[in-house]
Amino acid sequence: MTEIKNKIVYKEVLDGNVEVCRELCNALMEHQARVGVIHPEVLGAMNFDNRLKPSFEGSDEKQLIVAYNNGKPVGYIFSSANRETETSKSARPAWAAALASQPGTTGLYPDWLPVPGIVGCLNNLYVLPEYRGMHIASDLCARAMRWLCNLPDIRYIFVYISNGNDSVIDFYKKSGFVFSHEVFGGFIHAYYQKANACDSPEGIL
Repeated sequence: MTEIKNKIVYKEVLDGNVEVCRELCNALMEHQARVGVIHPEVLGAMNFDNRLKPSFEGSDEKQLIVAYNNGKPVGYIFSSANRETETSKSARPAWAAALASQPGTTGLYPDWLPVPGIVGCLNNLYVLPEYRGMHIASDLCARAMRWLCNLPDIRYIFVYISNGNDSVIDFYKKSGFVFSHEVFGGFIHAYYQKANACDSPEGIL
């Protein structure tokens, strides 16, 4: 998939070469660590090699779209979908070892999420600061949502916002996401929408 809009070229990574997003991903992780107030050291330990690369390789279904300007990667979004079970629903990722684990602490998925079932996720949306205001983030998000909503049997789509990164909340609300729960004691805020919301104008940017 290649498309040109406002001199920005959008390409879907079809060969599995996620290395093209290494610098962008690391810039996103560094931003999250700078603004984080709850366990910023955990955010600071995240990078391309322990977040995007293993997530991409370990997902059942995945899509990675990169925005280019004159051949330079200036933004990207990674989306994934997996069949979740009772076991995977309650699993804690390795990076969460130091986070809240007291009774009542909710993980990545809320208790009400029905399983087994296909669950989608918008991940790692990032645009370089100098390219913001060109609707690149909106374009990337819209493309990712169309892909997710067309996956067979998908029921829910989640997006996770790291603590301190509140400036992006309104962006996702405009895409139809609503608050779900605090993850690991507020380390992350989870938002979601039902996949059938994609059929409404509010469900996609």
